[in-house]
Amino acid sequence: MTVVLLHGLGRTKASMARLAARLTAAGHHVENLSYPSRRLGLAACAAHLLPALSTIRPRAGGPVVLVGHSMGGLVARCLAAADPDLAAGLVMLGTPNRGSEAADIVSGFRLGRRVFGPALHDLRTDACPAIPIPACPMVVVAGTRALIPFFRSRIPRPHDGLVSVERARLGAGERGCTVPAHHTWLMDHPATVAAVLDALSAWNPPVDRAG
Repeated sequence: MTVVLLHGLGRTKASMARLAARLTAAGHHVENLSYPSRRLGLAACAAHLLPALSTIRPRAGGPVVLVGHSMGGLVARCLAAADPDLAAGLVMLGTPNRGSEAADIVSGFRLGRRVFGPALHDLRTDACPAIPIPACPMVVVAGTRALIPFFRSRIPRPHDGLVSVERARLGAGERGCTVPAHHTWLMDHPATVAAVLDALSAWNPPVDRAG
């Protein structure tokens, strides 16, 4: 199975390197992509990734699985909704599917908007209805350990420091689980890796051995 990894806002593909290594060790082909998350809005980030995906798909020989951390999950939603043949499934790790209260707070400050760019608005709770929902199978992994003091009491518990479990849930028939991990390192937690591998096993198309 070919897996495409998408990092979160303000991160790079280096943040997904450990997960990439674990999925590779399990026998999957991994494409770990970077995109200008602080320079472009959500839809523009998805468009930026299309050339890379156009080269990955022929090598994959079929649909891929998209795995996105935080904002990367929303980018993956945009990609999978725009092209129903792209994804065999989508795994979202700490993704603010219904917006993030932390984004609401940070976007109220000029410095916050300057640091995180136009995508910050797309992560707000009032912007989530505009983000498309793909038809492919989806899994949501939400963290429950909060380490950032500023947001600890400003986000409904349980939460991972930036995204509450309630806001991570999409409510579109997706499967879900919680992991005792902080948002920043959610993708590296052993339970998260296990959840991704479980999804890949469920979505991996059977090999035709006829003849």
